[in-house]
Amino acid sequence: MPPQQTNVSSVTERDVVALRFDLSVVLSSLRRYWLALQAWRQRSPVVLQDLNDRELMDIGLTRGEIDYLTPERAIETLRDRTTDLWGRGGM
Repeated sequence: MPPQQTNVSSVTERDVVALRFDLSVVLSSLRRYWLALQAWRQRSPVVLQDLNDRELMDIGLTRGEIDYLTPERAIETLRDRTTDLWGRGGM
C-alpha cells in the first residue's frame, strides 16, 4: 500500500515562521539587556567620600571609618582571621 500524501509543508512553514518570530523576540530582548548592562557599567561608581554624613549614617558608617574600608584592609582582615583559625587548630 503506498504512503498517503499529507500536507506537511504548510504546517512546517507555519512552525518556521513562528520560530523566527520567537527567535526575533528573544534576540531583541537580549540586545536590550546587553545595551542596558553596558550603560550601567559606564556610569561612575558611588564613592564613599561623595556621600554626606546622613547617607553614611544610613548605611552604618562614619566619615572616620571610610579610610578603614579600603580593599587592602579587607584582605588583611580576612588574612588575619584565617591565620587565627589555623593557629587555634580550628581547621
